[in-house]
Amino acid sequence: MKGLLLHIKRRLYLYVAVDFVLALLAGLYFNVQQMNIKTISILAIFLMLYPMLTGMVVERVKRAGRNYRLIALTLTFAFFVASGTAYVISRTILAGYPELALGIILVGAIPCSNMLIGWSGIADASVEDALVIAVVGLLLTPILSPIIIRLSGGPLLPIDTKQLALNLLAYITVPLVFGYFTRREIIRKKGMPYFMEIKQYFPGVSAIGILMIVFFSVAKVASKVMRHPVVFLLVAVGLFVYYVVQTTLALLAAKLFEVGYSQGMILILGATASSQAISLALAATMFGSMTVFALSFKPMLQVLYIMFLIYALGPHIRRFLGERELG
Repeated sequence: MKGLLLHIKRRLYLYVAVDFVLALLAGLYFNVQQMNIKTISILAIFLMLYPMLTGMVVERVKRAGRNYRLIALTLTFAFFVASGTAYVISRTILAGYPELALGIILVGAIPCSNMLIGWSGIADASVEDALVIAVVGLLLTPILSPIIIRLSGGPLLPIDTKQLALNLLAYITVPLVFGYFTRREIIRKKGMPYFMEIKQYFPGVSAIGILMIVFFSVAKVASKVMRHPVVFLLVAVGLFVYYVVQTTLALLAAKLFEVGYSQGMILILGATASSQAISLALAATMFGSMTVFALSFKPMLQVLYIMFLIYALGPHIRRFLGERELG
């Protein structure tokens, strides 16, 4: 089981791709259109967020990075520049498809959290600064994201801003509190080395929740999507354009503010990646199946794009930015 969890963690994009195809087939050959997936979604949400927030050592923030300008710049990109980019895409590439457009708006409104730390370590970036940005961004999400989603998505579809804020608060605070006490008890009884050993399996458990939501949500809309295959292309193009625009703007900002590679990559990753778990959880419980369908592409494309960004473009970004730091 441990080996499977590690494999899911390392190859999530492949598992999502297979899950996506199986969901399409299930939706075409079985009558699942009227299935109520709310209970499944709630269980999946807990599976996604509880392990992720158990593994996030929030207490370390006070001992982590002190680069306030970098933190402020990254969070500005993660919330406001990202939402602006998503807004433009929702009114151009995805115009006329309000539920798909709402999917890209959720991508722009909900920044990356725990995975930012993991990606930063892989990219040889400043993990300490990534930790602070991830935690602060997570705590700001229930405050800023409902406002952004309401302003950007309100003209497309009816949105209950109060319920949106309450859902986000519940999705984040409940697993965060449970995660805090779980982490504390594990460390108290087994010690920190044991906790760090089992922490590597948490993302695999979170991924099971993602796979559950993707499967049941895609299965529900499979017949509708297959009758209009253009939605595949629209969502893929919309997400790809979002990633490219965000990367370009963040890279230019890093150069303008003379940020070295180790911190500039934090800015780029923070501006580009978004929370798969929280956006999917919100879509599955508050919005239509087509919005979830749009977000189902994201784990595949995001992982592939960020791997390309780190491994293929990383050396070029390093040369472009140099090693100066933002003081």
